[in-house]
Amino acid sequence: MISIVIVNYNSENFLEKCLDSIQNSNLENIKIEVLIVNNSSKKYFQVIKNTNFSLKIIEVNKNIGFSKAANIGIKKSNFKTVLILNPDVLLFKNTLFKAFNYFKNKKNIGVLGCKVLNDNNSFQKSSRRRMPFLRVLFPYILKLHYLGLVNRYNYMDFSEDTIHCVDAISGAFMMFNKDIFYKIKGFDERFFLYFEDTDFCLKLNKSDFMVVYFPEAKIKHFKKGSRNLLNYISIEYNFYLSFLKFILKYRRIFFKFNN
Repeated sequence: MISIVIVNYNSENFLEKCLDSIQNSNLENIKIEVLIVNNSSKKYFQVIKNTNFSLKIIEVNKNIGFSKAANIGIKKSNFKTVLILNPDVLLFKNTLFKAFNYFKNKKNIGVLGCKVLNDNNSFQKSSRRRMPFLRVLFPYILKLHYLGLVNRYNYMDFSEDTIHCVDAISGAFMMFNKDIFYKIKGFDERFFLYFEDTDFCLKLNKSDFMVVYFPEAKIKHFKKGSRNLLNYISIEYNFYLSFLKFILKYRRIFFKFNN
């Protein structure tokens, strides 16, 4: 049984396709529910009808940020296994079945991620990441991987088709146990947008839970359409503000060059 929590913010065009992909998934005997936390000011949006799963829309009437909205959705969910899913993704037919069956049979998994593809089917490198500490980011920022050095930040020293433990996985698809989620106090609501997934994975690692990249499960992640200047500024502002909060939260280890 899986509770799928989707945070929506003006993503109605993607959301309907996302729900279609859930509807068309090979679930066999897996029972699911979908909870959509609507961060948009719009109180109503079109979703597919006659679904083969329970569908609940939680209205919050304003944009309260991803972390807070996700925490609300998880609190209102009914099942122990939770999947945080972006609204702008499509599930491959067997993704839920493969991910859930692997997850439920492995002990000590804090969160399970999947292989994320771009809309042109190329590999999305953010599927797995090392922690963005200075020792890892320094060569990445300097673009030294273009000089032939391996991009270690995105685990390009590992095959994209191999199951392995990582520091962090993509926030577009995160499967975890609700009890463990509450044990590490959920998503930090100080992160309005961005880095809440990285922070969540780091808290799991520090609590000796595994963060697992599971490429047998796949999704296609669509980038949102053209953005105007104001949207671009807002996105960049939220990204770097959250990054600063992340640095300050982990300042004692961020600047260390040794493990």
